[in-house]
Amino acid sequence: MTTHRHRTKRGLCALMATAVLAGCSGTLPTDPLPQAGLPVDVQPRQDVQRVLPRPEADASITEIVRGFLRSNVGFAEDDDVARDFLTAALASEWVPTSNVLVLDGNPEITTVEPGVVSVTARVSGRIDATGRLTELPAGSTTTETFRLSPIDGQWRISAFPEDFGLWLSRSDLDQAFRSSTVLYLNPTLGLFVPDVRWLAEGEGLPTSLARAQLAPVPSHLEGAVVTGGAGDGRLTVAAVPVDPETQVATVNLQGAGISEDAERVAALRAQLAHSLLALGGIRGVDLRLAGRSLDPGGTVTASTDLGYSDVRRSVDRALLRVQDRLVVIDPTQYDLRNASADLAADLPTVPISWTGLAASSSLDSLAAVSVDGTELWRWHDGEESVNPGVGDDLTHPTFDPHGLIWVAGEARGGEAARLWFVDSTDVDAVARPLDVPDLDPSERVRAFRVSPDGTRALLVVGPDGEEDRGRLLVAGIVRDAAGQPTALAPPVPAAPTLTSVTAAHWGSATEVVVTGRRAVDESPLGFRVPLGGWLRPLGERRGLVEVLAVPTGEGYSPVARTEDGRFHTTEGSSGWYDARNGDELVIPGS
Repeated sequence: MTTHRHRTKRGLCALMATAVLAGCSGTLPTDPLPQAGLPVDVQPRQDVQRVLPRPEADASITEIVRGFLRSNVGFAEDDDVARDFLTAALASEWVPTSNVLVLDGNPEITTVEPGVVSVTARVSGRIDATGRLTELPAGSTTTETFRLSPIDGQWRISAFPEDFGLWLSRSDLDQAFRSSTVLYLNPTLGLFVPDVRWLAEGEGLPTSLARAQLAPVPSHLEGAVVTGGAGDGRLTVAAVPVDPETQVATVNLQGAGISEDAERVAALRAQLAHSLLALGGIRGVDLRLAGRSLDPGGTVTASTDLGYSDVRRSVDRALLRVQDRLVVIDPTQYDLRNASADLAADLPTVPISWTGLAASSSLDSLAAVSVDGTELWRWHDGEESVNPGVGDDLTHPTFDPHGLIWVAGEARGGEAARLWFVDSTDVDAVARPLDVPDLDPSERVRAFRVSPDGTRALLVVGPDGEEDRGRLLVAGIVRDAAGQPTALAPPVPAAPTLTSVTAAHWGSATEVVVTGRRAVDESPLGFRVPLGGWLRPLGERRGLVEVLAVPTGEGYSPVARTEDGRFHTTEGSSGWYDARNGDELVIPGS
């Protein structure tokens, strides 16, 4: 990404300016008696506070711009030094969190003409106004123009690009922002659906999180999740205060008809309470509407039954396929040894004409596709069937927590990419189709996996016939009240720094394990891809075909498959242990 912008701010409304300045002000204590402070996790972290230099007298225009950029990290502190480098008008208009760029290295500053400076920087990531982090491909740059004016004989920045927010180093980002979780709901399964956002640290963090929770659902999840924050629900006051003694956060809400909508109240209660309690330093949440508590007990605590739970998926057995035999193994062991006798299952033989084997969580249902990708095979409790009329170039099947089997492929007759789903417990059920929106007509779906919460899907897509040019997308699965899929929401890119993606699996509700390449990689690697985080490569393994994910409750353990027919478990921080031979490793429920 290379951008060249020279537009200047024209000004914002006085109300916004007042709100921004109010959020940066502080009050000195006047009472000589000691007072309790904010809980540790919601106040500015003491170990990251620093002394940021103010503008020096007679500083040059480049020194003023450099000093401003260096002081960006202190934007959320009471003593916001960065605004001292700006004119009073620009300081009142600047909204730092509107657009955050994460820099790779020091910016280059060049004087264009008297009072005009050009700054070029390498950029590794961007956080938008909603708190979404997007990692950018290596080599991305940005160039911006700063204009300065003399104020009482001293240079100050009077204009910068309209969308300028913050420029932070990676270390400054980790100090000034926190990776937080906005929660949506899957009411059919009673599950929270997490969506990671990067929000500014400090006393305002609970307020920022509550506002994010009340904002509209992002487009790629619209119709796939439920939220109580939709519509006109908003905060009555500009902050979510946390009582320093009781550590109770009070959320004052307003919105027409909220109190009369019991389902919406229950959703708001679950979402806001669970997300705020996860911040740490908050022991209770009091949701109020028109001054009255929405919760019968007054305060929601960690022990309150909210009607929803986090997804914590784990498996204690998996299937190792060796030719046509299925062996039940323990995927939690480093050597993938056979499982104990009490975990055995009555399983069929699967002819080698079927591939891409998948299994339900209970191992009572299996699915596979023909080697030529034209037929779908299903097995349930001793009964089996073959569906030869689904489509062509079918992907490996996947099971979802709603009890459905999914495949993707090409509709017969050379039409656009398509998805199919079918009941996993009825071998005679007919597969139903869904279209894949917003794909180029030349693209095909090469892999499709449903998230552990059942609301989202991973899609590996790429040009037909070009296996080394796959890209990763995430899209919501729109369902009706009974949990039956009706559409796929418009997908959004994930892991854009990968130039090629060949496989992807859900490791948890917030992280994916991907097999692919960056521009600098000569061969495929495995990557941990936190959705809303930074790509982290796994150790190199020669002949890598794909990396699978074994869910462990709080996370997952990667298992690599290589071209020589071996599976490898992780050893140390970046090594692999040669565990066992096999043709396929099947993780139940995925």
